[in-house]
Amino acid sequence: MAGEIDFGDVLGAAEEGSAERLTLYIPSQDRNGVAFDPGPWIEDALKLLSSIGGGATAMPPADGAWLDLERQTLVREKVVLVYTFIDPERLEEKLSELRRYLHRLGRETGQGEVVCEFQGVLFKIRDYDQ
Repeated sequence: MAGEIDFGDVLGAAEEGSAERLTLYIPSQDRNGVAFDPGPWIEDALKLLSSIGGGATAMPPADGAWLDLERQTLVREKVVLVYTFIDPERLEEKLSELRRYLHRLGRETGQGEVVCEFQGVLFKIRDYDQ
């Protein structure tokens, strides 16, 4: 039934909806388990993603975990997800800025890996630009 209805028209939406979501995962500790304040990184992510989608949302910290293969241990931390539904033209214009942000996040916070999700695909960054 939803395929037969123009949902935006029924709701009185101002423009066509976007189905493409870009999500950044903001960690709260480095690869060695040392905590840091993620607040400035969340603020920068909100600004960047708002410039890509017109607005952005930061979800409350979620319980995250990753497997440290070297130590064979499960590492737990709080992770904030910041996302936007993209405007394709704005995303294209901001790709280099998005790359700089993600690589700086990984480098300056001592991450073994930084991830972002786009169109249901998780992208893992392990080698950071200087």
